[in-house]
Amino acid sequence: MGTWRLPGRRSGPGPRPSSATSPAESAGRPAEARAETAEPKARTVEPLTETTGSGAAAATGPRGVHLTFGADPATTVVISWLAPPPNPDAADVPSVRYSPAPPQTVAAQTVAAQTVAAQCRSYRDARVDTVVHVCHGTLAGLRPDTTYTYTIVGSGEPSSDPVTGVAAAEAAAAGPGSGWFRTAPAGRAPFSFAFLADQGTNRPGDPFGSPAAGHTVAAIERQAPMFAVVGGDLSYANIRDDPVRSWADWFEMISASATSRPWMPCLGNHEIERGNGALGVAAYQTYFQLPDHGDESYLAGLWYAITVGSLRLVVLAADDVCLQDGSPVRLHGISAGRQTAWLARTLAQARADPAIDWIVVVMHQAMMSTSASHHGADLGIRAAWRPLFDQFDVDLVLHGHEHHYERSHPVRGHVPDSPMLTPLPVPAAVLTRSGDKAGGGPAGRGGPVGGDGPVGGGGRNDGGEGWDGEVVDATAGTVHLLVGTGGSSSPTAGNLLDPPAGRVIIDLRDPDPGRRRRRSIHAVEPADWLAFRAREHPYAFALIDLDPGEPGGTTSLRISILDSSSPDPSPVPIDRVTLVRPRADG
Repeated sequence: MGTWRLPGRRSGPGPRPSSATSPAESAGRPAEARAETAEPKARTVEPLTETTGSGAAAATGPRGVHLTFGADPATTVVISWLAPPPNPDAADVPSVRYSPAPPQTVAAQTVAAQTVAAQCRSYRDARVDTVVHVCHGTLAGLRPDTTYTYTIVGSGEPSSDPVTGVAAAEAAAAGPGSGWFRTAPAGRAPFSFAFLADQGTNRPGDPFGSPAAGHTVAAIERQAPMFAVVGGDLSYANIRDDPVRSWADWFEMISASATSRPWMPCLGNHEIERGNGALGVAAYQTYFQLPDHGDESYLAGLWYAITVGSLRLVVLAADDVCLQDGSPVRLHGISAGRQTAWLARTLAQARADPAIDWIVVVMHQAMMSTSASHHGADLGIRAAWRPLFDQFDVDLVLHGHEHHYERSHPVRGHVPDSPMLTPLPVPAAVLTRSGDKAGGGPAGRGGPVGGDGPVGGGGRNDGGEGWDGEVVDATAGTVHLLVGTGGSSSPTAGNLLDPPAGRVIIDLRDPDPGRRRRRSIHAVEPADWLAFRAREHPYAFALIDLDPGEPGGTTSLRISILDSSSPDPSPVPIDRVTLVRPRADG
């Protein structure tokens, strides 16, 4: 299957496939014309100021517009925004007007724009006593792999005006309620997505974010993935004096990307806010409308799954099984085992489906970590979910929580008689070492990268044109990728156990006098599972390219870790690894 590069994309070894195309590319223009056409850019949103009140709830018009996929990403997209308080005297209702972007109209004929009424919800923040209103317009019945333009409007009446849509660049510039997006492909196709976690904001007054939080958004947008996944701790709302403001600041910051490509969230411990609903997740459930998992409504959105092309993405709420007491409201056991039962069913269905090649799991907390002083890995996750990852051959687990970057070897099972259920690496799963393809010599030779680089040696890793990292047989074990480097003001890349060792939460102490939370008890284990960590790169994100391959052949996930510490438009990859497996339809 042919692949191609989007305009303005960073050069590198080989083209990156993606379905996040612009209308200009879909027009089928000559290559030289496409090269001169920039991808439509998301709107630039003016920063919130002190005069706007607590976040976007006090602003007028749609603010913090953000997209998510619906249950079927090929046909459903949800457009969400922070709305002003409803006016009971107004006849209009919040709506989204949308149409395919030209020239993707049928046979170049005009296509009537459609309008869908939004569903609006609200919550009252317990800390600042502010009511926040959020509207969600669900656009269903869309065409797969198609670019659409949209505008948030005040009328819910359907329009029969014949339109051909507007150019995406014009839609993006039309105002804070306009933009464009592209639906996912139906069936096997190349695409890319980004992953990050532990972000915060780039606002000067945010003590828990940093300028790198904004650099990461800009870097992701330059790569133009189909969508992004945020692995928890989005705005650090539950430790901010004004949580409403922190949420609004975060949505304003990511809007440079999230108005034109879905940003799929995962619940982290800093999204759990005391007083906001019985579980502390009322804000999270109000800001996002996520695919249904079929359980009771009070658990809505805490875990979900979507299928994009031949990839099944499974997003979990790890607080449900974690031992650690890291949130104002402890959610341990909140689903009474139902999330784990749902996970088993979801993984079994995905692995039995001949249309699905890849299973990727996202959760906030970690199953492995070499951090010397942060949270540490959690024995609760190892006990509850690692056996399911093994049983159903999960390919990749993405998470944050620890504020550094590291990658595991493929792991399967645990070390015999280990009280910490220490994951067992599968050395034979590594088909090509870091230096082999790049001409850097056999594994075990070559200098370290980022303070550590490939653990135990590792060959060339300089990000050069010929360097492509390791190649791993995904059928032999699960790779864990810790990318808690999205912008938090407390990076831990410089404070890792040396020599490398794992630090694991194995139990809890009784709370100290006058405190609610129970402190973690840690144990240290050998880190034979560790493949790579980067001690000199505090901020980065993962870019994951899926190549579907050919029928009867193999398919691959190519993972690149890109530094986002600065606004450098051409970051050098910190780490690369490619997972390969036979296609399920072979």
